[in-house]
Amino acid sequence: MRRKWITRLAAWPLVLALLLSGAAGGAPAAHAETAQQLEEVRQLLERYHLSRPEESALNRAAIEGMIRALDDPYTEYLSPEEWEAYQKDLEQEFVGIGVYLTIHNQAVYITDVIPDSPAEKAGIRAGDTILEVDGKAVRTTDEARNRLLGKAGTSVTVKVLRDGRELTIRVTRQLIRLASVNGQLMGDGVGYLALTGFTSDAPALFAERLRQLEGGGIKALIVDLRNNGGGYIEAAQKIASHFIKEGVLAHMINRDGVDTPLTVSGTPRTYPVVLLVNEVTASAAELFAGALQDYGVARLVGRPTYGKGVTQLLIPLSGGGVLKVTTQEYLTPKNRKVEGIGLKPDIPVQGSASQLVAAFRAAGGKTLQVSYTEGNVTVNGVRMRQSNALYNHNGAWYVNGHFAAAVLGAGIRYDAASRTVSLTRDGKSLTLRIDDKRLHVQNGVSAFDIRALAEWAPELRWNAEGNAVKLTLTAAG
Repeated sequence: MRRKWITRLAAWPLVLALLLSGAAGGAPAAHAETAQQLEEVRQLLERYHLSRPEESALNRAAIEGMIRALDDPYTEYLSPEEWEAYQKDLEQEFVGIGVYLTIHNQAVYITDVIPDSPAEKAGIRAGDTILEVDGKAVRTTDEARNRLLGKAGTSVTVKVLRDGRELTIRVTRQLIRLASVNGQLMGDGVGYLALTGFTSDAPALFAERLRQLEGGGIKALIVDLRNNGGGYIEAAQKIASHFIKEGVLAHMINRDGVDTPLTVSGTPRTYPVVLLVNEVTASAAELFAGALQDYGVARLVGRPTYGKGVTQLLIPLSGGGVLKVTTQEYLTPKNRKVEGIGLKPDIPVQGSASQLVAAFRAAGGKTLQVSYTEGNVTVNGVRMRQSNALYNHNGAWYVNGHFAAAVLGAGIRYDAASRTVSLTRDGKSLTLRIDDKRLHVQNGVSAFDIRALAEWAPELRWNAEGNAVKLTLTAAG
């Protein structure tokens, strides 16, 4: 018995020596891996590996390995289930109750309720705080969202806090398609269109909303492309025809360097156009914005865009699923590169509400009516989220410096040497040291006491009631 054990031990160095000599010896003849080798390795793994891998898992891994080798985040294989989800995402469809969520004061807060949604029909309101979903407490928007989503026809119970009272509301989930285009008048002849995605129905919706606004006598237009992640290039092409008379919309460059220009022809507007953009404006939205900026028919306001300057081809596979593969890079009409760079705004502005105010000013708007409640800012009827736009500190209301600059049409500057923050317009400045009680600095962001602003700019009217503040201002000119 002992002899057998010694024999086994003695055999191991021989095996190890063979492995080590193979690694340290001369390299085998150079050759490229073949499809035959790939199939052989797959079969051997299925036959011998301890984990008994399934053929489908190995096939998926092989596909993903090939795609990873391309080092391209946009090329991917979509299984039939993933393809169905991708199509819904592209068309802005989901199954849920129809609410927009955010975190406010460490609670999950409903910022808006989609019209005619299950949530609206059940009585859920904007301003409600979600305490529980199906009896379980929620502390983040991801937790709440994951529990509110589900299968169409199923029910979910939502406990909310409203005006100090707890309400339990049962809601039936259904398929919801977000409107890709919404619009309204903002006053002073300025129209506003929010274009959230270049969906298949976006061109028709955009044309209809634009017709309605022009019927209302608009003299300028704001198109909001913030958080627009793109969509169908054909949709961007059709919508661009409302602004560009004739020319190249984008230069489409294939892997051989051949340019197949994407052209557009239409009827340009005779009034000023402003595009709102931010760091999530991407892909087809950048293609659209870059063209309008190059032709000088629109100015960009906001933050630098995402920088996705490549397009993908969707190829159905014979065995099921879809391959989404990058086939072209696009350049703007003036041959500006977008991929990895993005577009620079003509008027850089931080903060969603600040950007909207700046766009309204750039479009020629004069009279501003601003209200703030629980982190929501409404500017001339258009509501959005900017929690730090205004806030109460020790009984006094403070206005975010960038938001104040946008509202007052001023420039803002921090001087490190003098440790001061200044608002300047028409040659006049409001300059406060950072230790001045009329200035509050929080997380590196400066905010002005609203009373100091009103004293410096007498045209600014304001009043506060509880957690709500209203501002009114008419610019000169």
